[in-house]
Amino acid sequence: MTRDEIILLKNAKNGDDFAINKILIDNKSLVSAIARKYFLFGGDSEDLIQEGMIGLFKAINNFDENRNDNFKNYAGKLIEREIISAIRRENTSKNQALNTSVFGVEGEILHDMSYPEKSIITQENLRELNEKIKKDLSNFEKMVFDLYFKGYSYKDIAKELNKSPKSIDNALARIKVKLSYLKENL
Repeated sequence: MTRDEIILLKNAKNGDDFAINKILIDNKSLVSAIARKYFLFGGDSEDLIQEGMIGLFKAINNFDENRNDNFKNYAGKLIEREIISAIRRENTSKNQALNTSVFGVEGEILHDMSYPEKSIITQENLRELNEKIKKDLSNFEKMVFDLYFKGYSYKDIAKELNKSPKSIDNALARIKVKLSYLKENL
């Protein structure tokens, strides 16, 4: 690293807004390049870039020129970690929404057994939902759906069905939309 880069980083660590902005602007292409390698369900590339910028900001604050000799390499690792963490957080919340859209009806109503007619209605609704799922989902979506609820990861489903993880993610997004629509129309 050059002497000017070290001074700029030290100034940024000390809260100099000009130095922080200069480093953020100078390294936005690095963030964009790393973000392009990933996909965020329900988001776009700008969301991943923003997460990467958070990683870059953390790199500015945590970089130690005595331990690391290359800021860009160090920043790249933190940017990638931040993006991966964001994707994991989103996947966790996305899966909760999918689980709720499919099983929420049963869970909400069957716990109140003081009204047996609700249990019968729920069973009928679940049977009707199951029939609609079979009718509305494509064969590929049915296979993805089954494997997903057996606990397979995106990569495992992709490998099992000989498809890309992106196509699995797209299929799960379509399934979620279809199931939400079906649940609303029960």
